[in-house]
Formats: sequence, structure tokens, C-alpha cells
Amino acid sequence: GYPAFDRFYCRIFFTDALRHFGGAARRAMIDNSSVILAAGTGANAVPAPEMAALARHFGFEFVAHEVGDANRSARVERPFHFIDHNFYAGRTFENWTDLNRQFIVWCDRVGALYRRHLHARPVDLFQTERPHLRPLPLHIPEVYRLHQRGVDLEGYVTVKTNRYSAPARLIGHDVEIRETKDRVRIFAGHDLVAEHEREEEGAGARRT
Repeated sequence: GYPAFDRFYCRIFFTDALRHFGGAARRAMIDNSSVILAAGTGANAVPAPEMAALARHFGFEFVAHEVGDANRSARVERPFHFIDHNFYAGRTFENWTDLNRQFIVWCDRVGALYRRHLHARPVDLFQTERPHLRPLPLHIPEVYRLHQRGVDLEGYVTVKTNRYSAPARLIGHDVEIRETKDRVRIFAGHDLVAEHEREEEGAGARRT
């Protein structure tokens, strides 16, 4: 789960998922969401540049189903219905990190259950499919979102309502911020001048 689902979080999702599975299929079937696509639908869909770059790096391609393809839509929507009614119901979470930690444990447990319609456990079927995945690249770059900010009079920069300290000598100067899933890094030119644990969006927290 994520506080939003834009291209930043979508790239985090794909990167984490492919690491978890240990490789990528040749095609990723998607709906016609503007989160991934820049233009077109179905066979004429054009992925956004950053999404296309992610696909190239992991060796797969995005394929959008045709608008109105009920079979494709249902295949995507049924798992969401199952998750909504079997994972979220009755659970509590301390934060997004805790939610995702619990979700991975739950997925592993569900995948180990025998399925009558499959005549097997999903985890065992996956082991037969794993050799056909494209291997992960040697280097997986960290997904980050770029910001330009000015250091305020108290020596902080603000990202998504949260304030992060920068060196006092940079008060009144502009800096570059690279926001990843877990960290916020502040750069003056090419120099890393401060690094903080990332707070959840909208928390109104302060890191010094």
C-alpha cells in the first residue's frame, strides 16, 4: 500500500516486486492507466518515458489491454476484491511500512495454500516458472523523486509538509533533494550535505 499511486510509487512498486520475485516476465499486462501511459490505449499505448526506462532496465515491456476487454479487467479486479475482503478486513497498521510488511507475510502464507482449481500450491507452481523469468540486472538504481527547494531561515527544507535540516551555511540558498522510499538526501551541487530518514507524507514532522 502507498499514500498515493503516481509514477514515483509505481516505480517503487515494480522495483520491489521484481526484486521479490527474482526476475521479470517478458510482458507486464496493464490497464490503460495514465500512471504508466503517456498516450494512447491498447495496442497504441505509449508508456511515459520514466516507465519505459524502468521496463527497459528490467528487460520487459508494458502491454495495455484493449479498452472494454472484460476478461482482462476481471482478471485484474478479482485479486483486489480478494485482498480487500481477506487481508484488510479487521487489521490495523502502525504506518505504511507496517502495512506492507504484514502484506508480504500474508501473501507468502496464502501462496502456500493448496488450490483445488490449480491442483497445486501457487508457491510450487511459481518454482516451475521462475527459470523463465528474465534475470535481474546487476545494478538496480534506487527510485527517487527530485525536488528543488530553498533552505529557510531556520535551516530546513520542506518536502510534503515535513521539514528536514540542511547545513546552516546554506540558509537562503537553493538545494536539490532526492526523495526515495526511505530516505531524503540533500545536495548542494554534486555534494551530499545532509541525509535523513524519510517521514510519511503529510506527517508535519521535523528531522534535524
